[in-house]
Amino acid sequence: MRRPPASLQWSAAVAATAAATLACVGLDASMSVAGLAMVYLVAVVLTAVTLDRGPGILASLLCVSALNFFFVPPRYSFDVAGAEYWWTLAVLLGVSLALNTLIGWLRSGRGRAEAGEQRAGQLHALSEALAQCEGHEAMAQRAAGWLHAELRRPCAVFVAQGEGSEARCFAAGAAGETFHPASARWAMEQARRLGRGCDDWPDLPLWCAPFPGRAPAGAVQLLLDRTVRPAAGEQQHWLALVRQVALSVERERAGEAARRAQDSARAEAARNTLLASLSHDLRTPLAGILGSASALRTQGQAMAEAQREKLLANLEDEARDLTLMADNILQMARLSQPHSELKLQWESLEEILGAATVRMRRRWPRARLELRVAPQLPPVRAEAHLLAQLVANLVDNAVRHGGEQPHIVVRAGRSREGVFVAVRDHGAGLPPGDPQQLFRRFQRHGGEGNTGLGLTICRLIAEAHGAQVEARRCEPGAEFRLDLPVVVQELPL
Repeated sequence: MRRPPASLQWSAAVAATAAATLACVGLDASMSVAGLAMVYLVAVVLTAVTLDRGPGILASLLCVSALNFFFVPPRYSFDVAGAEYWWTLAVLLGVSLALNTLIGWLRSGRGRAEAGEQRAGQLHALSEALAQCEGHEAMAQRAAGWLHAELRRPCAVFVAQGEGSEARCFAAGAAGETFHPASARWAMEQARRLGRGCDDWPDLPLWCAPFPGRAPAGAVQLLLDRTVRPAAGEQQHWLALVRQVALSVERERAGEAARRAQDSARAEAARNTLLASLSHDLRTPLAGILGSASALRTQGQAMAEAQREKLLANLEDEARDLTLMADNILQMARLSQPHSELKLQWESLEEILGAATVRMRRRWPRARLELRVAPQLPPVRAEAHLLAQLVANLVDNAVRHGGEQPHIVVRAGRSREGVFVAVRDHGAGLPPGDPQQLFRRFQRHGGEGNTGLGLTICRLIAEAHGAQVEARRCEPGAEFRLDLPVVVQELPL
């Protein structure tokens, strides 16, 4: 029940006593003193429920006094004739005061419960707001804005950027220079609260608490009016909010550090594996080039024309292998970077496949290479050079494993998601096991190939375009299929 304003409650206590007295005057002829006491008790209950404790106690005293003065013999005096009337007045006074005390205690408990529920709701809302942020800096800025909106006080979250460096201020509700970085630094160094309501620096017009822990990496600061001194319960709630902010910010910072360490370890492992693979695989084409060139230089005049042509063809093949290897290494290094972006443009899939097929026919003149493209394919958003390299890698892989007289079919057509490109050979087929393992880095198929990067590059290029590439078993041979959406979003890698 909503209580009247404080300025009217004292008057309401007197009015309730007067109304009970008037009612008792009308009932005086038909009721005993005990019955009239019940009328006053009703007035006491109503004032205890609707008024604060002070006006309720006043109403209790006035009701007992009015009953004694107007209705207890001898009337119109405060004398009491007989023990029965003493007992009636004592019971009325005791019950009235007990009711006021009990209702006041219940009201106080309800207030504490409502305040606790509100504060718990604020903690939950703060955690939900911070959970939507990515990055500890965005989280600190969001926390400052949320605390300013909820607590209606200018707020700043200070976050240390590193050992020995100044803490960065994320402010809301006031300009950053309005806050006091020195007090935030002191709070973090000493791991103690300061400002209004605290033991340290109580005259400062602010309240500042560090993040929990022995070496806090941040602090929260609230600007207060010079007349404001927060109560102990309010400070405990602020500390709970600070702990929630600290937990979220430090968890995000730890996650960022772990991701950086994981990316660094993964990049280092890839570099080590790549160098180890290159140190082995570069020897084969280089040894072939060196042997052919040496033979031509020392014995070229004495060789038959057919033998010289064979050596020259070998030089050309080994040089092409090295070129393909270099292209794959460069593209893998580019696509493996954390924030690289593609230069996507609308391209004709038929033109990309035609250029890649012409290139591979020159590289593999002994292979039978067919191109089958469905008419009126929609354009795709792609980086043409990368998509052509993907197709070239698939064809190169198919030729290498297509048998002595490779027959390779490149098909393109519509799919449910957009368009597809399929490269099929008629060789021995895929090795046992999961076909998707072939797309892992440095995974070789049948012990052949250069660094094992060809299919890995295909997967990286496909993922960069929002597409998928997979291997399928056929009878005979194997098929590698690329499913490419018609509309591709530019996604950072």
